[in-house]
Amino acid sequence: MSHSDITHSPLRNSIVQHTTLAFILVIGVTLCSMLGGMYMADSIQGDAEALNKAGSLRMQSYRLTLLALENEEQLLQEHIAKFEQTLLDYSLARAIGNDPVSTLHRLYGKAVERWHDSMLPLLQNQPRQIRAFRAEVPVFVNELDQFVHALQVKSEGKLAVIRGLQIGTLLFTVLMAFFVLLGVYSNLITPLRELTRLAQQIGRGDFRSKAYYEARNELGLLARAFNKMSDELADLYDHLERKVDEKTAQLQRSNNSLELLFNSARSLYRSSADPIPELASLLLPVQRSLGSGPVSLCLNHASQKTCFSAHTAVSAERQPPHYCRLPDCEQCPVHAGDGKLAGGTELINFALRSGNSELGTLRVEQPQGVPLEPWQEQLLSAVAELFAASLGLSQLGQQQARLALMEERAVIARELHDSLAQALSYQKLQLSRYKKQIASGHPKAELDATLAEIQDGLNAAYRQLRELLTTFRIKLDMPGLAAAVRTTVLEFSSHSGVDICLRYALEHCPLSPNEEIHCLQIIREALSNVIKHAQAARCDLWLHQDKHGLVHICVDDDGIGIDVNKSPNGHYGLSILAERAGSLHGRLKIGPRREGGTQVHLQFLPAYRRIPLQQEIETT
Repeated sequence: MSHSDITHSPLRNSIVQHTTLAFILVIGVTLCSMLGGMYMADSIQGDAEALNKAGSLRMQSYRLTLLALENEEQLLQEHIAKFEQTLLDYSLARAIGNDPVSTLHRLYGKAVERWHDSMLPLLQNQPRQIRAFRAEVPVFVNELDQFVHALQVKSEGKLAVIRGLQIGTLLFTVLMAFFVLLGVYSNLITPLRELTRLAQQIGRGDFRSKAYYEARNELGLLARAFNKMSDELADLYDHLERKVDEKTAQLQRSNNSLELLFNSARSLYRSSADPIPELASLLLPVQRSLGSGPVSLCLNHASQKTCFSAHTAVSAERQPPHYCRLPDCEQCPVHAGDGKLAGGTELINFALRSGNSELGTLRVEQPQGVPLEPWQEQLLSAVAELFAASLGLSQLGQQQARLALMEERAVIARELHDSLAQALSYQKLQLSRYKKQIASGHPKAELDATLAEIQDGLNAAYRQLRELLTTFRIKLDMPGLAAAVRTTVLEFSSHSGVDICLRYALEHCPLSPNEEIHCLQIIREALSNVIKHAQAARCDLWLHQDKHGLVHICVDDDGIGIDVNKSPNGHYGLSILAERAGSLHGRLKIGPRREGGTQVHLQFLPAYRRIPLQQEIETT
C-alpha cells in the first residue's frame, strides 16, 4: 500500500464524528433539561409568599372579629385596610396566573366576592352586625383553606415536573454513556491494544510484525500507517549500523579537531607578546590529531622572504626539522625541488597569511602519492589560519604600541610647543629688551616694570608647566571618561569655591581612548579658564549626544564674560582649545550667554559614527 492509498482512503465510521455526535446529544438533552428546570423554578418563585399571604388572611379575619367586639373604631379600620391589601396582594395574583377558568382563579374570586359582598358590609354598616360577621368567618376561612390547598397542589406539581426532567435527563445520560463506553471499548481500546503491541515489538527491533486491525476509521488508518512504517524501518535498519559507525567516526574526528582548535586558540590568545613558543608547542598535538607524518613550522618576516625560525613536532624540544638548513634557505626542498624528501615522503605546505603578508608555512610530511583526506586538509587550513591570526595580532600589537608611543611623544611635543615654548620665547624677548634698557640707561622705574613683567611671565610659564604635568598624568582606567570627568569636577570645585554642576549623559556612547583624552583635556582647560578669569560663582558642565550622533560638551558660567577677539599676552588657552577641537574633527564655539557669563560649546562626531556603511557590512 502506497502513501497516497493510506492518506486518501475514505473514513466511513469516524470515531471522532460518532463521539462528537454522542456528546452533542448528551449536551443538548442536558441543556434542555436545565432550561426546563430553570423555567419551572422561576414559575415556583413567589408561591411560598402567596401561601404565606393566604394563610395570614385567616388570622386577620379572626382579629377583625375581636376588634369588632372591643369596639376599637380606628384600629378596626386600619386592620380592614391591611386585610384588603393582603387579599389583593401581587404575589397572590401572580400565583393564581392568567387562566380565568382555573381552580385557583375560581377559589380566589369566590373568597374576594365573599369578603366584599358579605363580610365587609357587616363591619362598615351601622350598627355593626358582629354576630353575622362571626358566622361568616368560618365559611370564609374554609374557602381560604381550599385556596391554600390549591396553591400547594400547584407548587408541588411544578416540583414534580422538575424531578421528572432531572430523572429523565439522568436516565438518558446513563444510557448514552453506556453506548459510548461500548463504542469506545470496541472501536478504541481494542485497536489501541493492537497498536500498542505493534509499537512494543517495533521498539524491541522486530520490524516484521503487523497490526491486524481493519476498519474504515482513524485507528484503521493509523494501523495501516504503522504497517507501512514497519516495512520501511525494516528496509532502513539493514543500512543503519554502517551509517552510524561512519557518522560516529566523523563526529569523533570533528570533535577532536574542534577540541584541538579550541585549545590552540585558548593557548594562543592567552600567551605573551611572543606567540612563537606557543605555536611550536602546538605542533605535536596537531600531528597526533591528524595521524600523519611530522608537522613543522617555518616562519619569516612579512617584509622578507627568508626564514628566521623553524620548528618541528618530532619531540617536545624546539628544534628545526631534519631537512632544514637555516639560514641557507636555498637548500630547502621546498625551494630547491618539488618538495620531495628522501625516504619516499613529500612536504605539503599550508601558507600562513595575514592580509596581504605571508608570515610563514605550516608543513606536513606525507608519503608520496598518498593525498590528505578532506578533513585533514580542513584541519590544517584552520590551524594555519589560527597561527597566522596569532602572528598577525602579535605584529599588530607591536605596531600599535610603537604608534602609541610616537603619538604620545608628538602630543607632548605639541603641548610644550603651544604653551611653554611660546611663553619662554616671549620671556626671552623680554630679557633681551631688559638688557637693552640697561645698556641704554633707562630709568630705574622702567627697568623695574620690565623686570616685573619678566617675573610674571616666568610665573605664568611655571603654572603652565604644572598644568601640563597634571594633564600628562591623567589616566583613563577601566571606569572610563565618566569617572575621570567626575574626578576633575571634584578637583576643581574643591579648590576654587566655584559650584560646578555636572550632567553626564554619554553612558551609551563608545568613545575611543584618544577622543576621551581630548575631551577631558578640553574640559580641564575650560574649567581652568572659568576659575582663573571668569570670576564666576556657578558653572554648568553638560555632556550628551543628540539624535544625529553628535557629541556636545557645554561649559557655562555666570561670570564677567569674555572677549574672544582679545587674548592677553602669554595666554594660549583659547588657541589650545581650538586645536584640540580640530583634532576631534569638531567645532568649537566660545561666546557670551544671554543670561550673562560665557559658554564654551564643543560638538563633534565620534569615530564610531564616521565608519562608512559599506565598511561595516564588509567587517561584519
